[in-house]
Amino acid sequence: MEWMSPVSTLLGAAIGVGATLVADRVRWRRERVGQSLDVRRQLYGEYTAALSRMRTALNECARSDVAAEERARRVREVFLAPGAYEIRHQLAVIAPQEIIAASRAAFLVLRDTRDALLDGAAVESTLYRELEDRFDSAVAELRRVMRRDLGVAE
Repeated sequence: MEWMSPVSTLLGAAIGVGATLVADRVRWRRERVGQSLDVRRQLYGEYTAALSRMRTALNECARSDVAAEERARRVREVFLAPGAYEIRHQLAVIAPQEIIAASRAAFLVLRDTRDALLDGAAVESTLYRELEDRFDSAVAELRRVMRRDLGVAE
């Protein structure tokens, strides 16, 4: 029975090392999930802020009293400036499909708004008001799915 002591020692060491490895793996996974959540939270905030800046800029263009050529130039310029295109591409890589679809829907409403302004729509027009309402609804849905993805209580 001389072999019992070394076997017990080896078994104890194996259990100890195994438990440490499992604990490290669990900790690593928890940290990774937390980092992923932080990245998504940051990106979601940046995207909704970019959409808001874009909407505000388009609204200012709609209210401005300038020549048609100048208005068209400004509308195109302010549509690209907030960086929503770039952030959408980042979302497409890391966000769940539901977020991607909702972010695209909100973006498309602003693109429709841009196109309406380029076609001469006025801020008082029925079309412009409908687009504003559609944008409000699209952003509300986008925020709802983002909050659910981040685990924020309703």
